[in-house]
Amino acid sequence: MKRWMEALLVPAAAAALAVIPGLGLAGSPSPAVDAAGAPMQVVGYWANDATSGLAGLYKYPHAITDFSPFWYSVNASGGLVSHVDASILAKVRAAHVGITPLVNDATGVQAFLSNPVTRINAARNIADMVKSQHFQGVDIDFEPSHTRLAPELTGFMIDLHDFLPRGSVITMAIVPGSGGAYQYSKITPEINQYVLMSYDQHDDGSAAGPVAATPWVQNILTRLEQSVPANKIDLGVAVYGYVWPKGSTSATTVPYNAVTPIMNKNAKWDVADQETYATYTTSSGPMVAWWESLQGMNQKIQLAKRDHLGGIALWHLGYANDSVYQLLLHQVGRQP
Repeated sequence: MKRWMEALLVPAAAAALAVIPGLGLAGSPSPAVDAAGAPMQVVGYWANDATSGLAGLYKYPHAITDFSPFWYSVNASGGLVSHVDASILAKVRAAHVGITPLVNDATGVQAFLSNPVTRINAARNIADMVKSQHFQGVDIDFEPSHTRLAPELTGFMIDLHDFLPRGSVITMAIVPGSGGAYQYSKITPEINQYVLMSYDQHDDGSAAGPVAATPWVQNILTRLEQSVPANKIDLGVAVYGYVWPKGSTSATTVPYNAVTPIMNKNAKWDVADQETYATYTTSSGPMVAWWESLQGMNQKIQLAKRDHLGGIALWHLGYANDSVYQLLLHQVGRQP
């Protein structure tokens, strides 16, 4: 067994690994494909966190299809605020990885959508940015979603499609439990992919529990598939977890590459939720942790394969280490 695959085995979970579909190790795997026969894509988000490195991306550039850094925000007037890191931009381009920057809502209430002028300004400014920087496209991440602005959001996506250079990739991040915030029948023809943010089932502010239990993810995915073709969905995959003081609802984020030795020592695999957890005691008292281990990430990859999705999307690459990239290469395949 390869050393990186041994990392999938959390204590007391070796038996669970044996039943994970598609985890064969013999030979070089063929690239995973969606229902249309296209290779599954892998979107790697980046939160522009200077404390988290991208060494793995530069080492394994063929593990990722699209690098989607959090580099732009839309303000109330529809203008763009840039957070671009020029040194990272140069390194990613040198690695020949496609870039689809993430654009979020700086106002928090999607203030620019309600006014036709500012809405058009936002669409035009984003399109001009993609064209001037020669990006392969853009990822729209306006959250939290607001149901009352659903028609305006649809109009914005149509305008953005019209303004963007021909052939640009348009990805749209969507949140679970959004009700009628997205007019899928009208938006779907305008974009390439939806990214289903299938994580934070439990987080800071909730009781301790799985970040993304596989049954929970399957439920929200099944609901989305009733409105969106499977090959237009990228499944979000968490590369992190949370630690709670026992009995508390106050949690701290733990990146996968910062999981502590005591967490690993006490790690167990929850068969029902299909996620890794640990209970242990520190100088601060008893703690409860839940996180996506390699085994949990692999469960999401297998789910994407079984449902013939367009791909997966990782939040975020700053939380990954070499073993995450190796998992992608083995289970999804080498990207162009």
